[in-house]
Amino acid sequence: MAVNTTLTGNAMILKFKVGVDKEGKDVFKTQRFSKVKSTATDENIFAVGNALGALVDAMNFEVLKESDYQIISQ
Repeated sequence: MAVNTTLTGNAMILKFKVGVDKEGKDVFKTQRFSKVKSTATDENIFAVGNALGALVDAMNFEVLKESDYQIISQ
């Protein structure tokens, strides 16, 4: 059976290190930005994520991209 995939949506997620817990393990928080245009390149998403991350008072952060696809049989 052949299948096709169609991109249905993108999201950008910023993951921030906000400190450590009582046991010395890193504590993270995330902020999700849904409905990122499907035409946005990885470079665009990374640039926007870095610009937003610079505004937040966090020790460090990661920019993540999440893509959703619909799988359809032919």
